[in-house]
Amino acid sequence: MKLSYSAALASFLFFSFFFISCKSKEEKQQVLIDEAEIAPRHLRVVWAEDPSSNAVISWTTLHEHGKNHKVYFDTISKEGEKLDYAFQTLASKNGSISLVDEDFKEGVPQGYYHHADLNNLKPSTAYYFVVESDDLVSDEFYFISGPEDDSEFSVLWGGDSRMGGPEPRYAGRTPHVDRQEMNKRIKALIDEDPNIIAFIHGADYGTTADWRHLFWWFEDHEIVIGEGNRLLPLILSRGNHDMQTGFEENFWLGDTQRKRGFDYYFSTQLGSQAAMITLNTEISVAGDQRDWLEENLASKRKENKWLLVNYHRPAYPVVKDFENATFKRVRETWVPYFEKYNVDLALESDGHILKRTVPIRNNKYDETGIVYIGEGGLGVPQRVADSTRWFIQPPGFAMSAHNVQKLTFSKDFIKIKAFGMDGGILDQFEVKPRKMD
Repeated sequence: MKLSYSAALASFLFFSFFFISCKSKEEKQQVLIDEAEIAPRHLRVVWAEDPSSNAVISWTTLHEHGKNHKVYFDTISKEGEKLDYAFQTLASKNGSISLVDEDFKEGVPQGYYHHADLNNLKPSTAYYFVVESDDLVSDEFYFISGPEDDSEFSVLWGGDSRMGGPEPRYAGRTPHVDRQEMNKRIKALIDEDPNIIAFIHGADYGTTADWRHLFWWFEDHEIVIGEGNRLLPLILSRGNHDMQTGFEENFWLGDTQRKRGFDYYFSTQLGSQAAMITLNTEISVAGDQRDWLEENLASKRKENKWLLVNYHRPAYPVVKDFENATFKRVRETWVPYFEKYNVDLALESDGHILKRTVPIRNNKYDETGIVYIGEGGLGVPQRVADSTRWFIQPPGFAMSAHNVQKLTFSKDFIKIKAFGMDGGILDQFEVKPRKMD
């Protein structure tokens, strides 16, 4: 990421160069390298419950923790001049990213996380911002806050970006060629369609959530930055490869996390007529989470035309053992509530394949049922479906293909398109509004 240094940094470098003027060319170059390394990087925007008024800005610094971490923002571009922005807020959560022995062996630099809460935003508004860590200031980026009306919009969705390429590597090193290619596809979709407002991730970002894996995920995620330095907000979920402490350190949900700790289940309101409920298959699917699910399905169904669920482990897997307890517990605990409250679409990951089930109700084909799509194709090596599964017989299907899916919400339908790595459309269908009593 290219960095635009603040006036304070420019002055600092001037005096630094004065004092090292007698040093060698190699030593002088190292000063510039060191400054670039500690400058803010890995900028990202995270949405949780109310993206029309709230967002979290997160970033990384390397090698040094620093003392002053801040976001300057405005509804008008200030071209990176930090003191010209109308608003500023301190990072509310900062800390050292945990490292384990393998991280040291891989040679990833010590990292530090920084999270700032932006509140009282205006809906559907471009917010331009820079982040600052100890007088080192990033380039200007922008994101668009969430809508609060019923206008048409799209989101991107996909899961399992944890590794890829012709020689998959299970350590933290690049290249993750397929993941990078899928990120290029995501960027192309963002640039061609300004109505895409967010990216919903179905989890499994890296092989683990240790720093040697998340570091490279963040590096590759910078490929997704859109034209004009547009950042597409992330709606996060947690998977079985995300269970290390690094996930909690680097993915912060602001007030949602403060209220319930690190459970990572929440409901996101997208406009006035669509709600996305994110669930966590890596903790108990019963108990508190089940009770919360029923309460939120009931309330959101009454208030919204569209109601979706997103979670990692599939209720209807097309690759892994259908009767395995991991999937059976999701199917037996959550699906009855999905069906009771007529969820419009279920987003599943984990299987490393592209699928669309037939509409399902009471564990059989039913035209009034729920379609389950998935199961993760953002760079992870693809698998082969069990073609005998009843729920992927026509009009359902499954195929091995990297994919990202675009969901377009309008008053009359949700249009779903699955795009392959080369941009070709691999699948498309529509979901119509349910006739509610």
